Amino acid sequence: MSQPHTQRQRQPMAFAWQGRDDQGRPAQGRLSAHDVGLARAQLRRQGIQQVRLQRLWWDHSARVRPRDLSLMTRQLAALLRAGVPLLQSLDMLLRSLPSAALVDIVHQVRNDVVSGTALHEALARHPTLFTGLYISMVQAGESAGILDTMMERLAHTLEKNETLRSRVRSALIYPCAVMAVATAVLVLILVFVVPVFEDVFKSFGADLPWATQMVVALSDGLSASGPMAVLGVLLCLWLWQRPPSAQAQLQVTRDRWLLKLPLLGSLIGTAVVARWAQTLSALLAAGVPLAEALGPVAQACDHAVFARVTLQLQRQVAQGSRLSEAMGQTGRFPPMIVQLCATGEETGAMDNLLARAGGLMETELDDRVNGLSSLLEPLIIVVLGGLIGGILVAMYLPIFRLGQVF
Repeated sequence: MSQPHTQRQRQPMAFAWQGRDDQGRPAQGRLSAHDVGLARAQLRRQGIQQVRLQRLWWDHSARVRPRDLSLMTRQLAALLRAGVPLLQSLDMLLRSLPSAALVDIVHQVRNDVVSGTALHEALARHPTLFTGLYISMVQAGESAGILDTMMERLAHTLEKNETLRSRVRSALIYPCAVMAVATAVLVLILVFVVPVFEDVFKSFGADLPWATQMVVALSDGLSASGPMAVLGVLLCLWLWQRPPSAQAQLQVTRDRWLLKLPLLGSLIGTAVVARWAQTLSALLAAGVPLAEALGPVAQACDHAVFARVTLQLQRQVAQGSRLSEAMGQTGRFPPMIVQLCATGEETGAMDNLLARAGGLMETELDDRVNGLSSLLEPLIIVVLGGLIGGILVAMYLPIFRLGQVF
């Protein structure tokens, strides 16, 4: 009974703070901590005095877009490559970042670094923004003394991952938008237009065709279940705002269902596997051991099903199993990726082979996106035209029969 309570306590809380910095100037911002004491300790390490904290029960802070994070990483890599010291590079970033939320986080990271904290440890205090992939590559760069090179590789990996997400979004946004508008039109017709025809049909006193009866029954059922549908939407929004631990099982169910969809499922699976291969390749090239690299890869997947599979692979690899054999047993990876991993394990060039595999998966993804776009447009037109046309014909059938009687 104590385990759920412990899990709830581990969830970070959002705080708004006000105080004065080490030079006596007013300062304010937001931070995440597990309790008030840890929040005050974190601010003390940053040199903030006279602290006033306020718990944010509903955090309305702006989210940092992945594009802004990759841009910041690319700028930091360029500054470090030019020989600018880390603290000076962070100061220059603060003057050029476009996102206010990102500026606040980088300011906190800079203060932690000033107090003697390693950069990867300072980044790890903001887990909602900096993933395990980010922290692992920064730590590898600091340990090897090649932080500039690691930041460039990290920026390249983030940009490629964001490109993959954009391709999938671009393939899905048009059909989703059309389906949403069409669904709204159908609901309006069934809720507001069909009842008017139904009143006219009752005045005829004759039996209605079966098609008209089906449409009328659908309209009545939709009108009766309207409040329940609104409650369902509100419930979904409430679940969406729950902590990640409460969403975990829901996300797994959703992602598993999406992978089973025809056409879209294979598209999503290809994008996730390509991102998986590129991320693991970047970590291995950075010198991170395979068993340690799979943990950040699970976070970078951005897919609940593949995240669980990757963590399972990590446990098996830590116990001495070969990665390729464990991948083949899951049934989630294409045979090409499994074979390349097996070859990489034998030759010691897994990072290069995974990078090539990621490139091949990107090419396959482009072909599938283009094919899906050309297929969905006429398919959506035919389906929606058939639905709306069928409803209109069903509504006018009684009128046509009445005209034949007279």
